[in-house]
Amino acid sequence: MRILCIGDTSIKDGDRPCSGLANAAIEGSISITMSGPEGVAETLRRSHYDIAVLQQATPDTRLIKHIRNSRVPTPVIVIAQETPGRKVADVLSVGADDCVLASIEPVELLARLRAIVRRVGGHDSMTLHIGRLTVCVDRRETHVDDKLVPLTRREYDVVELLALRKGQVLSKETVLDSLYAGESEPHGKVIDVMICKIRKKMRKFGVDDPFTTMWGIGYRLNEKAFAPLGTRATAKNSNPVQSAKETCLPVRSGINILSNAGTIDISR
Repeated sequence: MRILCIGDTSIKDGDRPCSGLANAAIEGSISITMSGPEGVAETLRRSHYDIAVLQQATPDTRLIKHIRNSRVPTPVIVIAQETPGRKVADVLSVGADDCVLASIEPVELLARLRAIVRRVGGHDSMTLHIGRLTVCVDRRETHVDDKLVPLTRREYDVVELLALRKGQVLSKETVLDSLYAGESEPHGKVIDVMICKIRKKMRKFGVDDPFTTMWGIGYRLNEKAFAPLGTRATAKNSNPVQSAKETCLPVRSGINILSNAGTIDISR
């Protein structure tokens, strides 16, 4: 999970993630980029972040209004040292997705962050259902037609990430940041290799091409590949198309992550 953490200069150590967020990053796999409030909307628009965290002394609506008026859809959670009821109501009414105390337990904060990202992706539970595909986030398992797909830990991470972000094309840089937050990142070609291996495993379950390759950009979950067998057969007969030949060649991507501050990566 990639987080843009916007610090508050009025708070002591406001240029660092609060202790709850830092500990949540240790317990989960989170990549944190610290930023000041200047240029935040443009940073969120140009770079891929799963959620923005606003660290504030008390909930303040001004920055949230700016983000929402800039039509940036990235979910936002406010972490404040004090949370008066009226101010919490105000930030929620102008577009914040949640508002919590800075003293929140790390395990609860991590669960809230994941729940918000899940809901934004159109998923209302810890189990993601996409046609024949089921991703059990709590158990870290992937099933096709209720049959367990034997994925490695990293392969599962790729499937979960693309399932959570269904409909979106993710660059290799984004996938690497999400999978190796805080760790020494391998060469980008490792993602191409994992995608190829997952394809081969999924093919044994009757899923020909679980991912769509966007050349020069990245990968996207191919929802049509997981359509129920009867539906897919009907669609294929009514509109026959020639399937693309699978390839394991790496995607060449020149997209770079842009931000207005340094990156702090923390992971378990």
